[in-house]
Amino acid sequence: MKTRTLTLISITLLATLVLGATFTLTQAQKPVGAGVKWDPKYYTWDTVPPPDPWTAAVSTHGGHKAQTEINVTTVLLEGLYSPGCVKYPSDPNYAPSPALHGPALNIPFDGWDVKAAIEPKLPGHMGILIPGTYRISLTITGKLYSGETFSGDGVVVVTVPNSPPP
Repeated sequence: MKTRTLTLISITLLATLVLGATFTLTQAQKPVGAGVKWDPKYYTWDTVPPPDPWTAAVSTHGGHKAQTEINVTTVLLEGLYSPGCVKYPSDPNYAPSPALHGPALNIPFDGWDVKAAIEPKLPGHMGILIPGTYRISLTITGKLYSGETFSGDGVVVVTVPNSPPP
């Protein structure tokens, strides 16, 4: 074959590959959006023990109903922490429940898990947290019973008080 023919074939194959990859990426399923509101929303860092349970009110977007469509056993906080109903299945304090107002689903988490998810996001130096008030965004992910994934962020406002040196 001539060089010109090989070049034409190579360009055609490359264009097909690029178009195929582009089509595949555009067809990839995006997660369903979700809104997350934390209760309590405000927390002082040196409060021990942390709120227990610490509840995330999760509402889904796009016509999905959080109260009936979220598979709570797939829910994760920051991709690591399971809700309290998975960790403590027989404890009624950790049972998911419909929100009192609106279509959200209240998902309780162990307070120590939420605090552990917040800590790496706080500014510090050599293990010492810098005093101040910080808006910390926490991500909740999971699956709906249909198999679709969902993802949403909610903010906890954390105050790290001034503490005297040891």
